[in-house]
Amino acid sequence: MAEKEEVNKIGVYAPEILEFVRLANEYCKWLEEADQESSMKFIENAVKILPDIYHRVLLFQETEPVLEGGNEKFVTEQDWSEIFQKILHQLGQHNSYLRLANDQEFDRSDLVTHTISEDLSDIYQDLKDFTSQFRQGVEEIMNDAVWELMSNFDQYWGVKLLNSLKALHNLYVNRIDPQQDAEGAAPASDDEDNTPSYDNSFFTRMQDSNEEEI
Repeated sequence: MAEKEEVNKIGVYAPEILEFVRLANEYCKWLEEADQESSMKFIENAVKILPDIYHRVLLFQETEPVLEGGNEKFVTEQDWSEIFQKILHQLGQHNSYLRLANDQEFDRSDLVTHTISEDLSDIYQDLKDFTSQFRQGVEEIMNDAVWELMSNFDQYWGVKLLNSLKALHNLYVNRIDPQQDAEGAAPASDDEDNTPSYDNSFFTRMQDSNEEEI
């Protein structure tokens, strides 16, 4: 009995992994229900949960993939877009922020415009896939889900989390209410196209990466 309890405390059953699964589920549910809270409450919840996610990924032990071909993906482009739109609706004109361009971008200017909605949607995609894979209960799949999550954190969304957290922090400490700003904004003219545009770069990049591996 004691040996079984010890096994359940290591590998994919380690306390830090199980706690992260709980936190990832909480994050995904929060964004799926983002339209049910005020904008200021959304910002407050964001600055609470994002640091916790970053911190808890750092607690993971290194692992290696054991399956060929990678794990099944569950988040569709439509799923990603729906989350994106909910965040955009919450933040409105405060959705955008400036960040430093990286070496891989075609834009060679020092600063580029980015959006919180893209960052949080990218994180949602990875965490939703992770929890869906983990829910299958197959240790090999669970192991590779952890490995892939850590890899994507290092390469893609870890810095996205930090960038968006900084932007959200500024909104939080300045007590900015995007909903109030939206109510006071002048109505758009008939010639303006109010359809928000976005570049689901993480979703596209992951698809391109899979095609290269094939």
